[in-house]
Amino acid sequence: MSKAFCEYTHRFTRLTMMKKVLIVYGTRYGSTSEVAQEMSNTVREFGAHVDTINLEKGTPFPEPEEYDLVIIGSGIRTGQWKKEPLEFIEQKLESLSKTKVALFVVSGYAGNPDKVSEAQAEYLDNMPAKYPGLSPISTALIGGVFEFKKYNLVIRALVKNIVKSQIPPGEEIPEKLDFRNWDMIRDWIKQLVQ
Repeated sequence: MSKAFCEYTHRFTRLTMMKKVLIVYGTRYGSTSEVAQEMSNTVREFGAHVDTINLEKGTPFPEPEEYDLVIIGSGIRTGQWKKEPLEFIEQKLESLSKTKVALFVVSGYAGNPDKVSEAQAEYLDNMPAKYPGLSPISTALIGGVFEFKKYNLVIRALVKNIVKSQIPPGEEIPEKLDFRNWDMIRDWIKQLVQ
Protein backbone atom coordinates (compact mmCIF):
# COMPACT_ATOMS: atom_id res chain seq x y z
CA MET A 1 0.00 0.00 0.00
CA SER A 2 1.30 3.43 -0.84
CA LYS A 3 2.36 5.96 1.79
CA ALA A 4 0.31 9.01 2.69
CA PHE A 5 0.68 11.51 -0.09
CA CYS A 6 0.30 15.18 -0.91
CA GLU A 7 1.72 16.64 -4.08
CA TYR A 8 1.68 20.32 -4.78
CA THR A 9 2.83 22.61 -7.52
CA HIS A 10 3.62 26.30 -7.30
CA ARG A 11 3.46 28.81 -10.11
CA PHE A 12 5.22 31.58 -8.25
CA THR A 13 8.52 32.22 -6.58
CA ARG A 14 7.72 34.19 -3.44
CA LEU A 15 4.75 36.02 -1.98
CA THR A 16 4.74 38.58 0.75
CA MET A 17 3.23 37.46 4.04
CA MET A 18 -0.49 36.96 3.62
CA LYS A 19 -2.48 38.88 6.22
CA LYS A 20 -6.00 37.69 5.41
CA VAL A 21 -6.74 34.24 3.99
CA LEU A 22 -10.00 32.61 2.94
CA ILE A 23 -10.36 28.84 2.76
CA VAL A 24 -13.58 27.59 1.15
CA TYR A 25 -14.31 23.95 0.44
CA GLY A 26 -16.81 21.19 -0.16
CA THR A 27 -16.49 17.77 1.41
CA ARG A 28 -18.04 14.37 0.79
CA TYR A 29 -17.41 12.44 4.01
CA GLY A 30 -15.52 14.92 6.21
CA SER A 31 -11.90 14.33 5.24
CA THR A 32 -11.71 17.64 3.36
CA SER A 33 -13.09 19.43 6.45
CA GLU A 34 -10.26 17.98 8.52
CA VAL A 35 -7.71 19.08 5.90
CA ALA A 36 -9.19 22.60 5.74
CA GLN A 37 -9.11 22.86 9.53
CA GLU A 38 -5.42 21.88 9.62
CA MET A 39 -4.73 24.46 6.91
CA SER A 40 -6.51 27.09 9.03
CA ASN A 41 -4.48 26.19 12.09
CA THR A 42 -1.26 26.50 10.07
CA VAL A 43 -2.27 29.92 8.68
CA ARG A 44 -2.97 31.14 12.24
CA GLU A 45 0.50 30.00 13.35
CA PHE A 46 1.87 32.65 10.99
CA GLY A 47 -0.27 35.35 12.57
CA ALA A 48 -2.60 35.75 9.61
CA HIS A 49 -6.37 36.04 9.87
CA VAL A 50 -8.20 33.11 8.27
CA ASP A 51 -11.85 32.45 7.52
CA THR A 52 -12.66 28.81 6.81
CA ILE A 53 -16.03 28.07 5.24
CA ASN A 54 -17.68 24.77 4.39
CA LEU A 55 -19.71 25.89 1.37
CA GLU A 56 -22.28 23.15 1.97
CA LYS A 57 -23.59 24.89 5.07
CA GLY A 58 -25.58 27.39 2.99
CA THR A 59 -23.44 30.32 4.09
CA PRO A 60 -23.50 33.21 1.60
CA PHE A 61 -20.40 33.21 -0.54
CA PRO A 62 -17.73 35.57 0.82
CA GLU A 63 -16.16 38.26 -1.38
CA PRO A 64 -12.72 37.14 -2.60
CA GLU A 65 -11.41 40.69 -3.02
CA GLU A 66 -11.51 41.09 0.78
CA TYR A 67 -8.64 38.57 1.08
CA ASP A 68 -4.96 38.43 0.18
CA LEU A 69 -5.29 34.74 -0.71
CA VAL A 70 -8.27 32.52 -1.47
CA ILE A 71 -7.80 28.75 -1.15
CA ILE A 72 -10.54 26.67 -2.78
CA GLY A 73 -10.81 22.94 -2.17
CA SER A 74 -12.98 19.94 -2.75
CA GLY A 75 -13.25 16.28 -1.97
CA ILE A 76 -13.34 14.11 -5.09
CA ARG A 77 -15.74 11.23 -5.61
CA THR A 78 -16.54 9.52 -8.88
CA GLY A 79 -14.08 11.85 -10.56
CA GLN A 80 -15.90 15.07 -9.68
CA TRP A 81 -15.43 18.18 -7.56
CA LYS A 82 -18.29 18.93 -5.17
CA LYS A 83 -20.80 21.32 -6.75
CA GLU A 84 -20.52 24.05 -4.08
CA PRO A 85 -16.85 24.98 -4.70
CA LEU A 86 -17.53 25.00 -8.45
CA GLU A 87 -20.53 27.28 -7.91
CA PHE A 88 -18.31 29.56 -5.81
CA ILE A 89 -15.77 29.72 -8.64
CA GLU A 90 -18.49 30.39 -11.23
CA GLN A 91 -20.19 33.12 -9.20
CA LYS A 92 -16.99 34.81 -8.05
CA LEU A 93 -14.81 34.26 -11.13
CA GLU A 94 -14.33 37.96 -11.90
CA SER A 95 -13.15 38.68 -8.33
CA LEU A 96 -11.04 35.53 -8.26
CA SER A 97 -9.28 36.64 -11.44
CA LYS A 98 -7.97 39.66 -9.48
CA THR A 99 -6.99 37.72 -6.35
CA LYS A 100 -4.27 35.22 -5.51
CA VAL A 101 -5.94 31.80 -5.63
CA ALA A 102 -4.73 28.33 -4.70
CA LEU A 103 -6.63 25.10 -5.33
CA PHE A 104 -6.59 21.76 -3.55
CA VAL A 105 -8.43 18.49 -3.85
CA VAL A 106 -8.60 15.54 -1.49
CA SER A 107 -8.67 12.34 -3.52
CA GLY A 108 -7.96 8.67 -3.06
CA TYR A 109 -6.01 8.78 -6.32
CA ALA A 110 -3.37 10.89 -4.59
CA GLY A 111 -2.57 7.77 -2.58
CA ASN A 112 -1.83 5.80 -5.75
CA PRO A 113 1.50 6.80 -7.36
CA ASP A 114 0.30 5.41 -10.70
CA LYS A 115 -2.66 7.82 -10.71
CA VAL A 116 -1.07 11.01 -9.35
CA SER A 117 -0.24 12.63 -12.70
CA GLU A 118 -3.66 11.82 -14.09
CA ALA A 119 -5.42 13.18 -10.99
CA GLN A 120 -3.28 16.34 -10.95
CA ALA A 121 -4.14 17.04 -14.58
CA GLU A 122 -7.84 16.20 -14.35
CA TYR A 123 -8.76 17.78 -11.01
CA LEU A 124 -6.37 20.74 -10.82
CA ASP A 125 -4.39 21.59 -13.96
CA ASN A 126 -7.53 21.66 -16.14
CA MET A 127 -9.37 24.16 -13.93
CA PRO A 128 -8.10 27.32 -15.73
CA ALA A 129 -9.33 25.90 -19.05
CA LYS A 130 -12.75 25.25 -17.53
CA TYR A 131 -12.85 28.67 -15.84
CA PRO A 132 -10.99 31.26 -17.97
CA GLY A 133 -9.66 33.97 -15.70
CA LEU A 134 -8.88 31.54 -12.89
CA SER A 135 -5.09 31.42 -12.53
CA PRO A 136 -4.07 29.44 -9.45
CA ILE A 137 -0.68 30.34 -8.04
CA SER A 138 -0.44 26.87 -6.52
CA THR A 139 -2.28 23.57 -6.39
CA ALA A 140 -2.22 20.61 -4.02
CA LEU A 141 -3.32 17.04 -4.67
CA ILE A 142 -3.91 15.61 -1.19
CA GLY A 143 -4.43 11.99 -0.33
CA GLY A 144 -7.87 11.10 0.89
CA VAL A 145 -9.40 8.74 3.39
CA PHE A 146 -11.33 5.57 2.66
CA GLU A 147 -13.53 4.92 5.68
CA PHE A 148 -15.71 2.13 4.41
CA LYS A 149 -18.35 2.24 7.16
CA LYS A 150 -19.35 5.74 5.97
CA TYR A 151 -20.28 4.51 2.48
CA ASN A 152 -23.51 2.93 1.33
CA LEU A 153 -23.27 -0.70 0.18
CA VAL A 154 -22.80 0.12 -3.51
CA ILE A 155 -20.05 2.71 -2.95
CA ARG A 156 -18.39 0.48 -0.34
CA ALA A 157 -18.19 -2.45 -2.78
CA LEU A 158 -16.93 -0.24 -5.61
CA VAL A 159 -14.21 1.43 -3.52
CA LYS A 160 -13.13 -1.85 -1.93
CA ASN A 161 -12.67 -3.36 -5.40
CA ILE A 162 -10.53 -0.39 -6.45
CA VAL A 163 -8.41 -0.66 -3.29
CA LYS A 164 -8.15 -4.45 -3.62
CA SER A 165 -6.65 -4.05 -7.09
CA GLN A 166 -3.85 -1.96 -5.57
CA ILE A 167 -2.76 -4.22 -2.73
CA PRO A 168 -0.83 -7.50 -2.83
CA PRO A 169 -2.98 -10.65 -3.27
CA GLY A 170 -4.21 -12.07 0.03
CA GLU A 171 -3.71 -8.82 1.97
CA GLU A 172 -6.76 -7.77 3.99
CA ILE A 173 -8.40 -4.43 3.30
CA PRO A 174 -8.56 -2.42 6.54
CA GLU A 175 -11.78 -0.62 7.46
CA LYS A 176 -10.01 2.73 7.13
CA LEU A 177 -7.18 3.84 4.85
CA ASP A 178 -5.79 7.35 5.38
CA PHE A 179 -3.51 8.71 2.65
CA ARG A 180 -3.24 12.25 4.00
CA ASN A 181 0.27 13.52 4.72
CA TRP A 182 -0.20 16.21 7.35
CA ASP A 183 3.40 17.47 7.18
CA MET A 184 3.15 18.03 3.43
CA ILE A 185 -0.23 19.76 3.83
CA ARG A 186 1.25 22.13 6.44
CA ASP A 187 4.33 22.73 4.26
CA TRP A 188 2.13 23.69 1.31
CA ILE A 189 0.21 26.21 3.42
CA LYS A 190 3.42 27.60 4.93
CA GLN A 191 4.82 28.22 1.45
CA LEU A 192 1.61 30.01 0.48
CA VAL A 193 1.41 32.36 3.48
CA GLN A 194 5.01 33.17 4.43
